[in-house]
Amino acid sequence: MSLDNFYGLRKNFILLGLTGKMRSGSDVIVDFLKQEKIYDEQITFLKDFQEIYKGISDSEASKIRRINDFFEFSKNWIKFDVLDYRNVLLLFILNYNYDEHPEKFAENISNWICSTGNYKKDFETPRFGGTVGIAEGSSTYLKSDFKNSLIKPLRSLNFPPEKKDLFETLKDSNDNFFFEKGYIEFANIFYKGLDAYSPFLRHKLMHISAYYLRGFGTLEIEKIKDNNEDEGLKHIYIIADVINQLIKTHRKYSKKRAHVIIDRLKNSYELMYFKEKYSGFYMIAAKCNESERKNRIKKKYKNKKFITSAIENLRLIADLDELEYKVKDFKKGIFDGFDVENCVQKADYHTYLGKVISDEEILTEYIEAVEKVKSKDPDKQIDKTNEFYVYQPLKLQILKLIALIQQPGIVTPTYIERIMQIAHTTKLNSGCISRQVGAVVTDASFSVKGIGWNDVPQGQAPCANRDLRDLTDGEKKDFTQFELGKTDHKYEDEKSFNERIKDDFNKYSKDLEENLEGRPCAYCFKTFHNNYEGKDNQVHTRSLHAEENAMMQIAKNGGQGLYNGNLFTTASPCELCSKKAYQLGIKNIFFIDLYPGISEAHILQGGMKEKDNPNLYQYQGVIGRGYQKLYEPFMSIKDETVLRSGIKPTSKEKETK
Repeated sequence: MSLDNFYGLRKNFILLGLTGKMRSGSDVIVDFLKQEKIYDEQITFLKDFQEIYKGISDSEASKIRRINDFFEFSKNWIKFDVLDYRNVLLLFILNYNYDEHPEKFAENISNWICSTGNYKKDFETPRFGGTVGIAEGSSTYLKSDFKNSLIKPLRSLNFPPEKKDLFETLKDSNDNFFFEKGYIEFANIFYKGLDAYSPFLRHKLMHISAYYLRGFGTLEIEKIKDNNEDEGLKHIYIIADVINQLIKTHRKYSKKRAHVIIDRLKNSYELMYFKEKYSGFYMIAAKCNESERKNRIKKKYKNKKFITSAIENLRLIADLDELEYKVKDFKKGIFDGFDVENCVQKADYHTYLGKVISDEEILTEYIEAVEKVKSKDPDKQIDKTNEFYVYQPLKLQILKLIALIQQPGIVTPTYIERIMQIAHTTKLNSGCISRQVGAVVTDASFSVKGIGWNDVPQGQAPCANRDLRDLTDGEKKDFTQFELGKTDHKYEDEKSFNERIKDDFNKYSKDLEENLEGRPCAYCFKTFHNNYEGKDNQVHTRSLHAEENAMMQIAKNGGQGLYNGNLFTTASPCELCSKKAYQLGIKNIFFIDLYPGISEAHILQGGMKEKDNPNLYQYQGVIGRGYQKLYEPFMSIKDETVLRSGIKPTSKEKETK
């Protein structure tokens, strides 16, 4: 029996988003997904890898076979069309600067980029990276060589005719303009022209264009200069709406099946837009070792010739990449920028690319790892915390995701996924209003011994349950003597904490009820106290960290040894939790998000003997809402197999007949 209609929604339309820091593996993922078909050598690689992996884990090797068998049936592979985010921004640039005459069109574009640079120079914005203007020193090149390089491709570009507004034209058109070869070739010429002067110029142009659009809804510099009003989130979805329209047009054009990957999303509001719009949307986070990632950036630009200094480009690009990763602006209520860190936290699937090497080199590495163990004990399998068990080839990681999307439950979760999902679910118990974190500690056999989340000690009121209005009204419940001003502590202005926070509260209390719209007025004690003291001291947090909470549960409810055990946490441990984990003899730490600080270099790798240092592993696999969607079969495997194969036992009555 065919179940094509049953699985049609999953198979006919798949939308993936891709996020991550620069050179974390996104380019490798995109290159693989846009292949026309899975080639014979790739199937051979999976078969060879499966055989080798039996020496590491029989059960995981059997899962590799399931994935291999699924894609050996060629109809299960459908290539992905790439919706490049920067090419969407280029659409806005073309739309704003359009002219029917290619020479004037090219001139408009080059002049606009130069004026963008002047805007940056005249109106400095620290989050744009100090005083470096986007077009500083480049106007001569942009108005000559760059402009001239655009005229011919603009002439041949199949731009929608009778243009009043490009996006309205695209909406009403059956033309798949954005995905066609002509537009993609033009985009490549455009970016190549910017790179010739400075790759940083290209990165910065995309950065500022996205900021203009999400913040002001326009690329018109004069309007942005004159706009002094706080428009909130009015334009936050302007780029996402256009991407959504491009997807709809592409689906209409593709008729039967459309597989699309958005490369790459760096704003968590846009990410949530697609999660809410499409049940078939899955977010991929590309990750790798930080030192390896930086080496890839250097390698990409090494020995390349630019008009500007290659070393300076590397420094500026690295700074911009770090700026886009952090969430400082979002904490200030500025949501039109970039927050890759938040995007990674909200991802459904985490990939890890350790090294960029060939299939042959991958097989050789695994063969050597297995032989090293087998030479000592032929019957032994590699330890489950060996990097060869934890990190599988990126190609396999991608195929696993696509197989699970089309056939939920085709394989079961890895032990790492199972336990990390517990930590991820556990974090939702947290009453912390800054960041929710979950943690699980296990013994050496991966038996769960403790679960924790960041929250206040038992018997105290979680921050999420307290309301600042109660404190300023003098309500004693849920607040400490220090917060109520019942101690002798005074700040430099001779005011108590209670007096200081009342002053701050009264500044904003006028329209408070209307602004909150029935929501609580939670507040973070640590943030206010540190600001009043002019310090940044983590010790003033009311909450225990998730990791220490998980470890303390064991001591609280009956001691159990954790020596050579494992710690799973949704954020890598801070310095204080790292010291506790080290003291308890934790051998392996698995984490999703990288917590800022020096815990790895200073604590976790600080042993006098290297063998005493715990292993630190970035998470690879399914997490969050994706876990349920990808691992829960549509129907029981038993029933589906009978329906598809027709194989079922013959009854005794029929045998006699």
